[in-house]
Amino acid sequence: MNTQEIAALADKLVAGRKSKKPMDVAGLMADLSEADAYKVQFAVHDRFTAEGDPIVGWKVALTLPVQYEPLKLSGPVFAGIYKSGLRQSGAVFGAGYPLKPGIEPELVARIAKDAPAGGAPYTADSIRAYISNLYCGMELVDNRYADVTKMVGPARIADNVLQAALVTGTEIKDWQKLDFPNLKGRSLLDGKELANGPGTAVMGSAMISLAWLANTLNKHDKMLKAGDLVLTGSVHPPAFLPGKGMARTEFEGLGGTEVTIK
Repeated sequence: MNTQEIAALADKLVAGRKSKKPMDVAGLMADLSEADAYKVQFAVHDRFTAEGDPIVGWKVALTLPVQYEPLKLSGPVFAGIYKSGLRQSGAVFGAGYPLKPGIEPELVARIAKDAPAGGAPYTADSIRAYISNLYCGMELVDNRYADVTKMVGPARIADNVLQAALVTGTEIKDWQKLDFPNLKGRSLLDGKELANGPGTAVMGSAMISLAWLANTLNKHDKMLKAGDLVLTGSVHPPAFLPGKGMARTEFEGLGGTEVTIK
């Protein structure tokens, strides 16, 4: 795609997001490449940033082959977190947003210092020095499409991979001692379990996914920055909510995160 085509597609996605109605954009992105998809995603970020809603963090998604291969993607993906999407446990979401909400249990990392390119690639061990805090968290996702099954992998990348909100919950004080692969997380609605999964679902470990994100951002001439919040990846695919109520994600023995969907 040329610069004009990327800009035109970004404008359509921005307009669709602002409409707060189901978007019928799959046909526009059916032949989008992964490389161009990120160019569109960044162009959309630029438009919202110019309007006062900057990117303040990132998410890692589709962390397992069983998730990204059916979407014809080469591997896991990332997307931006807007300032307007930051919430704390106890937040209330009114009717109409998200349109079709889903929840995911994720560890949220607050970045302590910039992670620029130039040195050795970041690893699961070396990335720990770049974390200031770790929280039990929730990603609130939104199936905001007329037919999500028609949204190929690059199309999802272009529109920020279903991202709606990053919700921080319990702070994990001794996170350095965690056995990340053996963590167990689950999602609930009004106390009824919807889904569960292990820490290994996050590329083997949340530290592996965070290092992957740091390296991958560098390849796109970007980087993790001090103060960024990162959704490191979900232990299970999105649990789309069957109705309204109190939605909760939690990690066994660590704590949880709650929001109310009205």
